[in-house]
Amino acid sequence: MRKPNVLCFIPYFLIIYLLSGITQAETQPPSQGNFALPSAQQPGPFTSFGQNIIDKNQLQLFVDFDYLKSVDEYSVQVPFNALYGLSDQASFLVTLPWTVNYVDKFYHSSGVGDISFQVEYVLYEKSNASYDDQITLVNGLTLPTGSFKKSPTDTGATTVFIGTTFSRMSVNWLLFASPGISWATKNKNIQLGTEYLYQCGIGRNFHSVPGQYIFFLLGELNGTYTEKNKVSGYSIPDSGGNIIYATPSLWFSTKQWFIQLGVSFPVSQYWNGDQNKNNYVASATTGWTFY
Repeated sequence: MRKPNVLCFIPYFLIIYLLSGITQAETQPPSQGNFALPSAQQPGPFTSFGQNIIDKNQLQLFVDFDYLKSVDEYSVQVPFNALYGLSDQASFLVTLPWTVNYVDKFYHSSGVGDISFQVEYVLYEKSNASYDDQITLVNGLTLPTGSFKKSPTDTGATTVFIGTTFSRMSVNWLLFASPGISWATKNKNIQLGTEYLYQCGIGRNFHSVPGQYIFFLLGELNGTYTEKNKVSGYSIPDSGGNIIYATPSLWFSTKQWFIQLGVSFPVSQYWNGDQNKNNYVASATTGWTFY
């Protein structure tokens, strides 16, 4: 497989820079279907990053649940999240993951993971009577707050993330794509491999009542290519690879509460050397919005 290069993403970010701050609002789509509730309660990505824009001074608290089953191992993670609207075009997200249980043939661990901070900004937005287009820039920072000795609760490294999202939402449909890059600093003599994320999704409004609730069905493809880890400058053979998940999910929201449930199945996975293959990931998220 041809190795992705960070230079491939430069055209995306150049376009984003040129579009920065552009907002066009000829009119708004009708308050029905996907627009039946305020923006904070409208459907969005489930396992993909970004598109977490809410109105100024709104606060959203939510908790995730992720159960990963691999060959000879499994893990249960419960990340806690707080999302705040810095403005109508910018948001700030804090995530603190908790590994409830990680078990393989010879090892067991649990505990607090790496805390992450994310800022997302709307670079371009265009609305008309039929749809709403949006491009956002996502910047993230992850700090090694967990225990490196109790891996995988902690990587032991500071991680920097940059990505962008492109989305179009109409009354009935949602389409989006989101490329991103995650780069980790060295931890002593250990250098984790850079991750390249490529994601997309399509969703359909199932049923909604204006001002009351939204039912929404979503399908996502989430790919991650990971370079090999290095120790003292030498690549570790049993590290890195590529995986693509297909994730169907169901969204339900009211004016303040939301819940989303789904299962991710690997449709393609190639790991370097001898590494366990993933079977599936069962996920859920639920939260409350404070206006």
